Amino acid sequence: MLKKEFINPHPMGFTNTVTCSNNGTKTIYISGQVGYADGRVGDTFEEQASMVYNNLIKELESAGANVDDVVKLNAYVVDLDRDKSKAMRKAKDKYFTQENQPASTMVGVSALVMKELLVEVEATAVVDEK
Repeated sequence: MLKKEFINPHPMGFTNTVTCSNNGTKTIYISGQVGYADGRVGDTFEEQASMVYNNLIKELESAGANVDDVVKLNAYVVDLDRDKSKAMRKAKDKYFTQENQPASTMVGVSALVMKELLVEVEATAVVDEK
């Protein structure tokens, strides 16, 4: 039987993390995390990228997972260029140090939900609950 858990609902009408468990396997879906924390948006792209991954780690932990459980990352970067791509890699490498890295997609976009936001990352993770 499939069991769903909705973790950290957001006042904007979505849930930050949703888990689906069946036969000892839990799949975790994490909504896009942005460069916003403690009531403020990061001042620079690099700061926002770091905040994004820090927020992602918190959501993973809330679902009983960690970076080793992540199988897919999707990143959305406003006005993507080589420097921003490198900054994203640097921020990611601070947290994702394992040998086997998740599948990953990075897409350039024209804007995110708030004008000040420059990057958003969503993730899918899988955990063996047995």
